[in-house]
Amino acid sequence: MKKNTSKLIACILTCSLILGGCSASSVTGIPGLLYETFETIADIVEENPEGLSPDVPPSDIWTWPDTEEHEEEYDWGDGLTDDDLPDAEDGTVTILMYVNGSTLETEGGYATDDIMEIIEAGYSENVNVVIQTMGTKYWSRKLGIASDRAQTYVVGKDGLELVRDNLGQLDCTKAETLKDFIEFGAKAYPASRNILIMWDHGGGPAYGFGWDEFRDEYENLSLDEMIKALRYCNVHFDFIGMDCCIMSCLEITYALREFCDYMIVSEDFESCLGWYYTDWMKALYADTSISTYDLGKTIIDDMIYKNEKDKFRGDRSILALIDESRMDKLWEVWTEFAYDNEEALLKTNFSQEMEGTGKGADHVLGNRSGKTNALKSDLFEMLIDEAIDYLTDGGSYEDLYFDPDEVYISDYCITDMMCLGQMIDSDHSEKLMKAVDKAILYVSATSDNLSLTGLAVTLPYNDEVLYYDLASVLNKCGFDQDYVEWLRKFCDARTEKEHIDWESWGEKFWNEWGEYESSDIWGEW
Repeated sequence: MKKNTSKLIACILTCSLILGGCSASSVTGIPGLLYETFETIADIVEENPEGLSPDVPPSDIWTWPDTEEHEEEYDWGDGLTDDDLPDAEDGTVTILMYVNGSTLETEGGYATDDIMEIIEAGYSENVNVVIQTMGTKYWSRKLGIASDRAQTYVVGKDGLELVRDNLGQLDCTKAETLKDFIEFGAKAYPASRNILIMWDHGGGPAYGFGWDEFRDEYENLSLDEMIKALRYCNVHFDFIGMDCCIMSCLEITYALREFCDYMIVSEDFESCLGWYYTDWMKALYADTSISTYDLGKTIIDDMIYKNEKDKFRGDRSILALIDESRMDKLWEVWTEFAYDNEEALLKTNFSQEMEGTGKGADHVLGNRSGKTNALKSDLFEMLIDEAIDYLTDGGSYEDLYFDPDEVYISDYCITDMMCLGQMIDSDHSEKLMKAVDKAILYVSATSDNLSLTGLAVTLPYNDEVLYYDLASVLNKCGFDQDYVEWLRKFCDARTEKEHIDWESWGEKFWNEWGEYESSDIWGEW
């Protein structure tokens, strides 16, 4: 999931003075479904300066599909072969963006914001940007994206171009939906270099990707369903990026190793800001042969910079570029370490807590002075924009102080792998740290999140429900049955949590945030 934080006490006071108590519905004259017509009051002012209701009929909500649990049959045939896919010209790139806007779009227009960042990057004849929009009841009207059906767009010279409008309201949590989108993109826009980006909420290896607003809240695109879709399509990706929360887990990176060379994923929650798309796409347009390392570094640096500097929407963040060619070795080393240190792992709950961790007060982010165009530098403008968004969402004062749905990464048993190697003294510890270090090509974190190092593993401490959900997915993915059974032991590991303190272990050992490259401290294999 992405966190939509509201730091708006000052904003509410400011907005109350400016708007003079005017409600959103009284400005537009539209009771109820405000987001079906406009995202924010700013839209209303821009498109209707007279303050009148636009002559736009709302979508018929009764035509939306029901939310019964979907059943997957996977009767797809044998899968695509190289003969099924068109030849690609050298130097061409296709970026497939699987965008399930969900509550992030409905409540704040964040998917639209990111698509606008993509449009701002411009256009290249050698780079196809294919975007599928779905799973969202109220898309902002800024770009004309439909709310009552899924659509497929490409980025052209004049912005978004609609290329498929006959899809109906697709279920983004079905493997078939992902399969059909990748197959369409690979056949219609063949390229010598392919990139897949999945945009929405994330729930780690147990709960996968995507919460579709038209579906039951427990539905998701699970890791095994991703594998089925990717294996059928026979498209190898330069990198798979997940612009969503807590997906930098060994179970995910290991399971997807055959489908991509690299992954760009977050070990922690992402804020509503997510990735910033303009700069890295401009770099790709300028040079389609640019290295994935350089692209990944730009993506990571921009996201961390935004969250570090945006005091209203930003939050603690971390993002890593993972080398998928290292996953077989890392899995081998991890299981050796885990079995050898079973007693120590069961004795102490090492799943990450955000409260109580070290804050890295002395960490200084690299100079990013060239990025001011990506953020709003004017404090007054930020206050107004945040206040408008909050009031448009129907926010209340109580929401500023208490969020009953607040969760922490410890709820998903996120256990940082480098921390385990450092805190448990065993014959396999140094080998584990070496393997993790080699797997992470680049990582950066905000200055308040330095107790994470980029890659986690899931140990279901004291959580039987999480275990059975995780075990079901891992079994379907073909993980070793002995390992899945071994994880069951953690359901009864009644332990106190161990807070990983930056100052107690990382200060003299792990100093790789910011200008990071896989270090030489371990030497060669």
